[in-house]
Amino acid sequence: MQDGSKRRARLILISGIVLAIFAGAGTFFYASNAQTAVAPVVATTPVLVAAREVPAKTTLTAADLKVQEYNVDAKPASALIRPEDAIGKVTITAMSVGEAILPSKFSDPKNPVFVVIPATALAADGAIKADTPNFRAMSITVPDANAVGGAVAVGDSVDILFTMQFDPLKFITNPLPNQTSDVSAKIILERVPILARLAATYTIRVDALTAERIGYLQATGGQMSFLLRAPKDERAASTTGTSFGGVMNAFKIPIPEKIPR
Repeated sequence: MQDGSKRRARLILISGIVLAIFAGAGTFFYASNAQTAVAPVVATTPVLVAAREVPAKTTLTAADLKVQEYNVDAKPASALIRPEDAIGKVTITAMSVGEAILPSKFSDPKNPVFVVIPATALAADGAIKADTPNFRAMSITVPDANAVGGAVAVGDSVDILFTMQFDPLKFITNPLPNQTSDVSAKIILERVPILARLAATYTIRVDALTAERIGYLQATGGQMSFLLRAPKDERAASTTGTSFGGVMNAFKIPIPEKIPR
């Protein structure tokens, strides 16, 4: 009887062990299948996004951009992928970190948005280079008759000719005997970029000190004219200005004489 009891005990123990093994295996396979169902593989695709906050009217640099994996279903249809397709473009709206870069965010080349700091003055990280002048955008009004008949357009480069009535007695404490009231004309600025235009009002880029001087000249009542430069013409005008003496000598204009009677 004792041998039979021992056999039954062994059978019960073995049966328990086998059942425990099957239960553990079942639990393992169930957990594995459940985990696979909870975390399926999601297809992704690279998308160009903003690497930092980008204000409007910003010339994009490499530091403003990064490539990030997007869920294929969430990728905007027109989103860019390559940084070189966005670098150098000017934004028309602000962009947040991680926002996909879309062509609709860029200024239209046919109707560009101007930037105060040119792209050539930006370092690779988007910071303004240390030797960059304190550029400012300012507007001046030049009638079409003084702006190449109104042919000056955004993107053109012009020289600015200033003409004014000058009275040495008004501005100089001890004028020279041969200095007299006359009209004086001089090219005061060269290679000035036209950033924007609205009718006869033009937006130009100058440094802060030059802006002050232009403001003064405008207040004197003098006249400004645009001289349109040919594309890629970077030559200096190297003129000294003129008044009656210069015009008379250059063009051999005769001086009227009083006729005795």
